[in-house]
Amino acid sequence: MQRDQTQVLQWARRVRDFVVEHDIKSEFAELSALKQELDEVVGQLTANAAAQEAITKQSRVQTTEIKRLRKTLRDGQMKPIVKMSRTMKLQINGSDITFVLPAFGTVSERLAAAGDAMVTALKVVGPEFVARGFASNFVEQLSNATKALRDAIDQRSAQLSRRSGTTAAIMRDRDRLVRLVRVIDTLVRPVIQTDPELLAAWDTVVFLPQPSKSGGVVVAPPAPSTTPATPHPVSGETGQGEKAAA
Repeated sequence: MQRDQTQVLQWARRVRDFVVEHDIKSEFAELSALKQELDEVVGQLTANAAAQEAITKQSRVQTTEIKRLRKTLRDGQMKPIVKMSRTMKLQINGSDITFVLPAFGTVSERLAAAGDAMVTALKVVGPEFVARGFASNFVEQLSNATKALRDAIDQRSAQLSRRSGTTAAIMRDRDRLVRLVRVIDTLVRPVIQTDPELLAAWDTVVFLPQPSKSGGVVVAPPAPSTTPATPHPVSGETGQGEKAAA
């Protein structure tokens, strides 16, 4: 989860805890339903953040596994075949063929495709390699190594897809939290405006520091005032900070 998203989650928890602790009652609307909704969204965002972190860790593990499988396929399986083929005259349907080792930096999908093409050719000329000392099942070993790499590629793609979905859910929950706190603030502020100490505490809780990078949600602190405050907007829909009119 990105830094600004973590900030919003921690901020929403503080707002929730404040409202629960002080049991503020509004004459204009029932706060209990909003408190329950806030609690639910905080829970959803927390769960999605944990899921995103788990997927990220799994993806890193899978990336390491793909590197290992690439090395097994290219260096352990394909390279000996290519070297041996250079000492042989191989033909399929009367045409000379050669085996070429893919470059080290070949993308994984192309490396797997090259492995499949080699397996197809070896189904014809494989016996000639066996006659020169290769294992009788060396083509099967090559095929298994290729399949293992492709399966790992597919698993990592699925992980990235799930991570994208989780990230979208996190963004949605973050925006929902900001809207909820915005509504709660307009209800809480008139109730506590005659209690300077409680109002100051609320101002501190409801203030969300501006992130270092643009695009985050910003909540500006209210201007000091000795007169009753009007409802205080928490944040604009576009993520730009607003200050309440004194």
